[in-house]
Amino acid sequence: MKITFIDPPNFLNKRNVERVFGCTYSLYPIPNIFSLYNAAVLERMGLQVNYIDMANERWLKKQILNFIREDDSDIYCIYSVNLSMDSDILIHQMIRNFKKDVYIIFCGPAPTFFKERFLKDERTFVIRGETEETIQELLESLKNNKYLKYIKGISFIKGNETFDTPMRPLIENLDKLPFPARYLLQRDLYYNPKLPKKPFTVMQTSRNCPYRCIFCVPNSYSFSVELEYRKYNQDRKPPIRLRSAENVILEFKNLKKEGYSSVSIIDDQFLWSKERTLKICEGIKDLGIEWGCLARADHLDEEIIKAFSSSGCRYVDIGIESFNQKILDYIKKDLQINKVYKAIELLKKYNILVKINLILGASPIQTKSDIKNDIKIAKSLNVDVVMFSIATPFPGTEFYKLAKENNWFIKGDYYPESVQMKAIISYPKLSHRELNYLIKLANLSFYLDFKFIKKNIKYILNLNYFLNTLKAFKRKFF
Repeated sequence: MKITFIDPPNFLNKRNVERVFGCTYSLYPIPNIFSLYNAAVLERMGLQVNYIDMANERWLKKQILNFIREDDSDIYCIYSVNLSMDSDILIHQMIRNFKKDVYIIFCGPAPTFFKERFLKDERTFVIRGETEETIQELLESLKNNKYLKYIKGISFIKGNETFDTPMRPLIENLDKLPFPARYLLQRDLYYNPKLPKKPFTVMQTSRNCPYRCIFCVPNSYSFSVELEYRKYNQDRKPPIRLRSAENVILEFKNLKKEGYSSVSIIDDQFLWSKERTLKICEGIKDLGIEWGCLARADHLDEEIIKAFSSSGCRYVDIGIESFNQKILDYIKKDLQINKVYKAIELLKKYNILVKINLILGASPIQTKSDIKNDIKIAKSLNVDVVMFSIATPFPGTEFYKLAKENNWFIKGDYYPESVQMKAIISYPKLSHRELNYLIKLANLSFYLDFKFIKKNIKYILNLNYFLNTLKAFKRKFF
């Protein structure tokens, strides 16, 4: 059997969707390691695998149709997020126009939650939540004509009936998974402006997050797992699972052998066990690989940050959401704002680039004045990058329930929209039009500020870095 993993372009919008985090249009191309994990486990089974990033390779519709017509794959697998959902369903129809009998598999947060929209026929399947073990069992059953109803974690239709098999238990030992099949990538296509060295890739060293933020949509794979787990476990969050320090170090060493120069760790939060973190830093410090990660401010102390610096960490991405403690308490961030200021101070001391995330409209108690004050504080802290987002209640979150109960959705319910572009909610004292205005004001105020330009002049003089950054800014503003 031959299986091809596809990331389709956005047929319905000129902007491609960023699938790793899943809630924005792409500012720069990031490799989809979630599909590459699936490819790796199937290859280990002896199956023939292929992966095509049609979106970032800028395939045109005619090129895609020619590929579908001529390709000999038995199965196509599409990793789908909410923002790409309509476009991904469209490529299902394009495949069916030429090939009635091939199998089509969907996975990711969108089919996990909106499975009915994806199940178009009896040869289409949805893998819900965690995928690696399920996809192996599904393909084995399809190959040998075994009963599908015994496979945990899938949805399919038979006749007029939809079948949802029970949830598959989570993978407890992540070390047993193979490393993502990155050799399938056109790796020079990908970059991250915060990590100038290429080739660039991403890595996941843990899955899920135990914190209780009401709005949070973690990386799209973790969100897919969380949606499935909550449904079958009285709305409880899934447990955090960590790869061992030794396994993470081994992957870094493999990446070094493969010629990679920079890595973004896309865990929902990288700092769990201090002992594990320090061991990873010690194990990779002589590899010469630049890296960055997401971290909670209250997990960053000087010992950790010093180890980061000595091991090649170039940036840390901190989810702050707001500088107003009352708003943080409302959204259940469980974070004291003084921890944020201390973390930023220490990161700057060790010359690590600081990126912070702020959410506009994070709660109904936030005002226009609060948001402008957040922008002012962000500028005064002289951080390197700020990602401004508009609060979006994703289905499956506590924030979504609040939005439905209080009629905050401007169209009555959730619909996909980039969190960096447009609001889909309005509060009594903060309308969606005001939020749309404020997101533009925030970006222009921060990135066109003289202090920001002066601080980054050294990078602007680096042609490759400047061009990559310029592309990201163009996609952000236009």
